[in-house]
Amino acid sequence: MSRQPTMPLLAQWLLSRVLPVRLRESILGDLEEERRALGGGTTWLWAQALGIAVRYGWERASRVARRPRQSERQSASGARQFGYGASKGDGMMETLWSDMRFGARMLLKAPVFTFVAVLTLALGIGANTAIFSVVNAVVLEPLALPDSDQLVIPMGRDREGEQQYLSFPDFEDLRRDATLLSGYSAVQPQSVNLTGREEPQRVRGGFVSDNFFKVAGVEPAIGRGFIPGKDDVEGAERVCVVQHQTWQGLFGGDPKLLGSSLILNNEPFTVVGILPPGFRFPFDEIEVWMPYHTWPVYRSVAAEGGLTERQSGLVAGIGRMKGGVTLEQAETEFKGIMARLSKQFPEGGERSAALTLMKGEVIGGVKQPVLVLLGAVAFVLLIACANVANLMLARAAARGRELATRAALGAGRRRLVSQLLTETGLLWLAGCAGGLLLGWWGLQLLLSAAPDNLPGGIVPRLDITVLVFALGLTALTGALFGLIPALRFSSPNVTAALKEGGRTGHEGAARTRLHAALVVAQMTLTLVLLVGSGLMLRSFQRLLRVDVGFKPENLLTMEYRLPANKYPEGAQQWEIHRRIIEEVRRVPGVRSASLVRALPFSGNGGTMSFEIIGRSPGEEPLRARNNAVDTQYFATMGIPVLRGRNFGDQDQAGTPPVVVVNRYTADRFWPGQDPVGQKIRIPDSRPPIEAEIIGVVGDTKQYAQDDPDIPYIYAAEAQNPHIFNTIAARTEGDAMQLANAVRAAVWSVDPEQPVWKIRTQESLITRAVGLPRFLAQLMGGYAALALLLAAVGIYGVMSYSVTQRTHELGVRLALGARPGDVLRMVLRRGLLLTGIGLGIGLGGALALGRVVQALLFNTSSSDPATLAAVTVLLLVVALLASYLPARRATRVDPLLALRYE
Repeated sequence: MSRQPTMPLLAQWLLSRVLPVRLRESILGDLEEERRALGGGTTWLWAQALGIAVRYGWERASRVARRPRQSERQSASGARQFGYGASKGDGMMETLWSDMRFGARMLLKAPVFTFVAVLTLALGIGANTAIFSVVNAVVLEPLALPDSDQLVIPMGRDREGEQQYLSFPDFEDLRRDATLLSGYSAVQPQSVNLTGREEPQRVRGGFVSDNFFKVAGVEPAIGRGFIPGKDDVEGAERVCVVQHQTWQGLFGGDPKLLGSSLILNNEPFTVVGILPPGFRFPFDEIEVWMPYHTWPVYRSVAAEGGLTERQSGLVAGIGRMKGGVTLEQAETEFKGIMARLSKQFPEGGERSAALTLMKGEVIGGVKQPVLVLLGAVAFVLLIACANVANLMLARAAARGRELATRAALGAGRRRLVSQLLTETGLLWLAGCAGGLLLGWWGLQLLLSAAPDNLPGGIVPRLDITVLVFALGLTALTGALFGLIPALRFSSPNVTAALKEGGRTGHEGAARTRLHAALVVAQMTLTLVLLVGSGLMLRSFQRLLRVDVGFKPENLLTMEYRLPANKYPEGAQQWEIHRRIIEEVRRVPGVRSASLVRALPFSGNGGTMSFEIIGRSPGEEPLRARNNAVDTQYFATMGIPVLRGRNFGDQDQAGTPPVVVVNRYTADRFWPGQDPVGQKIRIPDSRPPIEAEIIGVVGDTKQYAQDDPDIPYIYAAEAQNPHIFNTIAARTEGDAMQLANAVRAAVWSVDPEQPVWKIRTQESLITRAVGLPRFLAQLMGGYAALALLLAAVGIYGVMSYSVTQRTHELGVRLALGARPGDVLRMVLRRGLLLTGIGLGIGLGGALALGRVVQALLFNTSSSDPATLAAVTVLLLVVALLASYLPARRATRVDPLLALRYE
């Protein structure tokens, strides 16, 4: 008998004396695989085994010496130093710290996995952090006013329930009789002319009741506010309060501004106060505050004796509810007062009132879009988490023998779950840190790309609330998706894992099903997000294709307002308008120029009531959009005259009133007839007038491309002069290059006449589609990210499936299966998962379509073309993502696959 070498005998003896049987077999199995991979001999194997046995024994002896009362089993589990177990006798913090160190080492040993997982999580958490910053600022945070939840906006309502301003007498009655409000103030933002400086300027003015600052909850930081009963009465000295930002910017922070005079609307106003730096009126960036009775419209209506009329709604305001009063209580009182006024003063018509919280009015236009975006990024995060969970499942499967060894050494299921969750926590915390950085960067990008500033001075930022949200989101998703692999691999089949590595059998099939379920969830969420994005893109495309009814190219526009006290008479106003537009037409490079009261897409405009003479009035009054233009407006804007004639020089003050209507008005009220020569009555005019229709022009959009069709009536500017006007000049080339020349033409007529809002018509139209464009771009970006993550998820699952089935595929190929058969088999599985996800996703997309329906233009939430395009796109992406693993499966060497197994 030959003598065996000393090394193997010594190693075998030590291993048998020190290590448990299952651990010994596991170590020898691992070392044997490593020896074959490295090409080493048996001496190397037994040397490594001997080293492990010595270290294990030393650790065991040391732990017993340190803890003499600890049981043998507890001290023996010191093999955790080699990744095979963990001590149950450690304290909680010591165990956690040990798990964190071990988890960090394991993540660092797999840098590619760690990098991909952290980047994926950072993208999902970062997108959610950026959007939540906006949601927090817009929806959750109160306005930057003291007790802003008590501020309300009172509005009147007509019989149809449409909002309207209150009349002056109704406002005074409500102000007097509303017992549940601590204050109620009129507020009217309107630009004013600031003169007496080097150049005339326009500033944003706010005309308010004397109790406004008390209602708003702010007091001037320097000087005083308005004194009730003194400053807001006829004959009082003109005083004003300046915004702090205006004081710093426009007046350079000059301390002498207090007590000095500003020439506003051609009248001196003494500055009596400067507001604190943090105050900002939510509805407009007011720069100078003035008493309400100095508002030009108020003075004009008062001069005409209209302050006692209850038919015209001109007063907007804000109110503050008393402490403990609910919105419903205050609104009930308001409605009761308006009902009494309707009976007491029937000449004002049947009317009611409604109260809304100021915050609701401020964010009304942006609340739904930001919530839709939050839902979209939530889908992105879920898809990202599912992707990382799939990666963790594949990695945990690769560590099956290690986990089985730990279980064999006595680690219970709870201990294994704790260890795996600790690794998950480290991964998610790293993703959260990266997500906060990406979220900060994404928020800056979001705000810079937004079409307009958020209303009410709302400024999103990464504050403590957003930080708590990000950490909470990290904890929630980490626990939810980390439990999937932790629970799945916390009770391994020790015998099968140590014997075969867990590569076959029921365990592999169960894991594959779990991978597949996550991929189906990814495809479902991706399809819903893609459908929402596709609908918005399709809606935006249709919005851009809308014919606005005129030619916006090379159109320069600017506004100006004449001071009523300088040009009090209508004839004076028209004369200055006429001279201004004649000077503008003489500017070199100006092809034509015109005047218009309410320029399309400028935000200006209004409606009026009218009656058709010769027809009995219906139950509901007829309403139309109204405007006033000069003789060259239609030619300058490129609006076609379809019937009759345009306004001419003969249509002047003192001649019979004439109007021009749009095509929609003609088709609706005179179908199959010529409306030219018909007459209408305008009861809202003072006094009511009868006007003859002299022409029909094409339909135009006034506020946005999605404006509904509505009657439109144009009056002659010469017959209806007003202090406000807009210049529209069509130029030979770039319109903005003539801005200074056109402004100089205005100043050549009146050197103290400011002009503002100098813009091109194309920029106004672009601004009108700014929010739809922004939403479509963001949704498209998030959908593209989701599609990429879904493709990576499918690719990962199919690659994992091919790896798991290497032995099976090798057997099939060895038995004569053709590569094409294997290719189709693998592709069939990928497409099956995609098909299940698409089926569920289509149902979800149809169910959630109502969420985005209000944001769509001329597009159904179940648009067949969008659903079909998204379905085909996902199928193609899934096919491509499945093809690479499928092609790799066809190249499996049967001999290597069988030897490997």
